[in-house]
Amino acid sequence: MKLHVTNGDAVLHLFKKAGILGTHIAWRDALYEGPVPAALSLAELSRVRAQYAASRGYGSAIKLFHEFAARDAAIARASAYEEVVLWFEHDLFDQLQILQVLVILDALDLEPGKISLVQSDAYLGSLTADELSALYPRRKTVTNGIISAAKRGWDAFTASDPETLLAHTHIDFHGLPFMRTGLRRLCEEYPGPDDGHSRSQRQALAAVAQGPALKAEELFGRAQGREEAAFFGDANFYAVLDDLRSQPAPLIEGADGFIATTPLGRRVLGGDADWLEEGGNADRWIGGVHLTPGRRLRFDADAGIFRS
Repeated sequence: MKLHVTNGDAVLHLFKKAGILGTHIAWRDALYEGPVPAALSLAELSRVRAQYAASRGYGSAIKLFHEFAARDAAIARASAYEEVVLWFEHDLFDQLQILQVLVILDALDLEPGKISLVQSDAYLGSLTADELSALYPRRKTVTNGIISAAKRGWDAFTASDPETLLAHTHIDFHGLPFMRTGLRRLCEEYPGPDDGHSRSQRQALAAVAQGPALKAEELFGRAQGREEAAFFGDANFYAVLDDLRSQPAPLIEGADGFIATTPLGRRVLGGDADWLEEGGNADRWIGGVHLTPGRRLRFDADAGIFRS
């Protein structure tokens, strides 16, 4: 019997169609947003993540706590399987999950060679059953070098200093070819130096400013079309829209069919105003870094540096 771990439910359904048997776990957690502080046990971190997800409207707290607990209990039994197969994509959502899952498995002290990894530059959930099956024999054994690289990456992601994260965008991740690009994209989730927006917020605002949309789903498609490797889920995108609507400095207004930029939104988009200086939400977590009104770190993507 094999244990298969992947990013979400769409791939679980595809496993069944492809005849890939075993126990299947969907990791689900969008680690690129919300608190992921260092030095917590898996159970402690899962409680933090479930509470955050509930606060963002991604589900009821009780249901989310149960789902995280069930997921953690399932992976804790990894030693009972003949092989643990990880199935992940190239985008930021999956790259952060790879780090967490490999660190968890390393702590279980499994037999050497028991973990294998499928890495795809295509979205697994969009493949046919035959295409997914073709990836299976191409899986690679996870070596000690890959584990060491994952532990370094996880430590950088959960560090309270973003300079640690930035430094790892210049370091090779043995056996994890998409990691550096993913971590660099995470740096872009910090507010920009001029407009106070993360890249995701900026793209969402630009999608609204582009013109009328009948549904928020259309805005979602517009924003994700600006990504080199799209990683947002629709619920996460709608939460970003809610952030842009928030008082006391809303940048958009309205609901489905009537979403439009506010005067402030147009000024920010045009480079004439800074959202944080105008009262935008300055209280956010990115991995192990807590941004607050008193700690307004910004990432200058052009210069590749953080500014305070």
